[in-house]
Amino acid sequence: MNFIMVIKQNSFRETPEWVKGHNGEKLIADLLRKRGWYVIPSYDYSGEDNKAPRLQGFADNYVIPDLDIAKDGIRKWAEVKTKREATWTNVTRRFEHGIPMRHYQHYLRVQDITGCEVWLFIYEEKTGVVLYANLGDLGKVLRPYIGTKMNRGGMAFFPRDVFKLWLNIYQLELAL
Repeated sequence: MNFIMVIKQNSFRETPEWVKGHNGEKLIADLLRKRGWYVIPSYDYSGEDNKAPRLQGFADNYVIPDLDIAKDGIRKWAEVKTKREATWTNVTRRFEHGIPMRHYQHYLRVQDITGCEVWLFIYEEKTGVVLYANLGDLGKVLRPYIGTKMNRGGMAFFPRDVFKLWLNIYQLELAL
């Protein structure tokens, strides 16, 4: 008797990490809309093979942030990261948040090409806090990690205390 073993390979969009991130992106998009911003959710447009949407030129292309937002004649990009909490780093003796270095570099190029600032929003699930900062300002306090332990192209880490507090979703829920 012959048995055929079938291995089901989940798509990237079915992974717990993707679902967690996507839920955070939708949360921030909704909160921005409630505060008068208009939102184009870039994450709805996947590139070839379900890759991240890109700003495409003739010779190169760049991953774009999750949201294209506009209000009162101002247009910005918003990248959303959903994290359990900030990570304590023994090397720097501070709490930090990080993103893949390659994405950080791409977002800087997108900012240069489009002339629209890129803002990084961090949603901390444990605290309910939503933090934000301008990517240009974050570049002044960037701690690069060059290695492959955490991400193939390295990581860009930023001190948690340089981010501004936007809101706490748990306090919003209590107010309802």
